[in-house]
Amino acid sequence: MIDRRNQTVVKSVPFPDAQNPHMIPPPETVIWHYVRFDYFQTLLKNRALWFTRLDKQSDKTDGTYSDVNGSEMTTVTKELISSLGIVEMPNQTHLYQTNEIIRKRAYVHCWSMRSQESAWMWNSFLQGEARSVAIRSTIGRLGAALHGQPVEFLRIIYYPPGIPRPDWSYTAPFSAKDKMKHREERELRLLSVNDIGAADEPENKSFPTDVKALIGKVVVHPLSSPEFLNEVRSELKLCSINAHVARSGLQSWDLQAVGHIKTHVG
Repeated sequence: MIDRRNQTVVKSVPFPDAQNPHMIPPPETVIWHYVRFDYFQTLLKNRALWFTRLDKQSDKTDGTYSDVNGSEMTTVTKELISSLGIVEMPNQTHLYQTNEIIRKRAYVHCWSMRSQESAWMWNSFLQGEARSVAIRSTIGRLGAALHGQPVEFLRIIYYPPGIPRPDWSYTAPFSAKDKMKHREERELRLLSVNDIGAADEPENKSFPTDVKALIGKVVVHPLSSPEFLNEVRSELKLCSINAHVARSGLQSWDLQAVGHIKTHVG
């Protein structure tokens, strides 16, 4: 527990690494970001990564507590409160109220931690849009590309139903998701939170990014045309980025195996 008035530690209890979202994999860990080609062009043109306000995510439960948090605290928080000699448990309603306020101040941008591209990610995030790409990078390259920006890296931890999500800090639920729905994402989350009391912010914001440092490789959609691959190469050349562009190692049947979707060949 930290006294925010002077940033001193008042009390602490042991915390398992497996439940700590700040314990991210090493810098050489491969990560992927799947985007439509027009978004990719915007990234190259603006040299900035696009963050979305948490309460405006397509998943409206993203960054929220689970229902069970209303009646149960995590083991870590129970131990912390007990060590402080607090007899009366805090009102859990305040958790939800604070959560709604902070979600309107929090901005996120997400990558997938995998050694190889994923058919599930192509399907889930691009819905068959063949004019799209997957940017391959590493955690270290991403950190270097965002050097000096007010952004922290979190490892999303997946919780089964009936288990309270982290409640030991106001940003803790931003690092938790439903295990059954989201575990295929293997998400590395970039988070930036505005100060309470600041003016209302727009639904999105961008952070200056060294795209040359960021982009290690670009893979085009499995269903994209040969012409599209050359189009991506030309776009990178215009921006003086010497990154390898490759066709996907997946085939149409790989996409079909993880879910039937409507495709748009381009």
